[in-house]
Amino acid sequence: MLNEDRVKEITILIKQRMNGVVVDSMQESGIIYKVNYGVTIPELQQIAQPYKGDHDLAIQLFEQDIRECKLIASMIDDPSKVTGAQIDDWCEDFNNHEIVEQVCNNLLWKSDFALPRSYEWCLEEDELLKKAGLLIVGHRASDNTVKDSVFEPYIGIVENLAETEDELVSNAAIYALRQIAKRSESLNSKVSQAAERMTESDFGIANWIGNQLLFELTEE
Repeated sequence: MLNEDRVKEITILIKQRMNGVVVDSMQESGIIYKVNYGVTIPELQQIAQPYKGDHDLAIQLFEQDIRECKLIASMIDDPSKVTGAQIDDWCEDFNNHEIVEQVCNNLLWKSDFALPRSYEWCLEEDELLKKAGLLIVGHRASDNTVKDSVFEPYIGIVENLAETEDELVSNAAIYALRQIAKRSESLNSKVSQAAERMTESDFGIANWIGNQLLFELTEE
């Protein structure tokens, strides 16, 4: 079957599961797409299953102006075939928290091209790119083939961006530092020191991040 036919096949499956209530709820939450059928993530995962590993199909699906096609693309793509150019292209569509979370958590963190970009994104003004960078480094922190020295600079970066007003970005910052701290005693100590400094910040969000991190690191 040609990929064009598979795109049509997947689109039919999506439309069969459309849910207007979900669409309305997402719009009220500020999650906006050009076309959104309100299909739930578990249903999309079910649709995606037979197409796992089809890189070319994933590329074509992401080109569609349909929420569900883009998310399925992130679920089926082969991370070993993802290119830097593809990441740069896909991040152009990072216009809400859901697509950032799905694309980064499902796919991008597994690509060798993503970690260098995560550093750049954490320094961007765009809150959604910051979140993408934090999610990628948080996931990648579990990769023991990457040296600790690669992750150390992110501690200072997160400490500096802790003044963000975006709660979801703040949660991603906590996630990233928590995962980095798990790698070694040395990194745990450095994250704890950064968290201590954040608790003394005049910025409420930074203060909250610091306290939350210290609580979680102590609990572990």
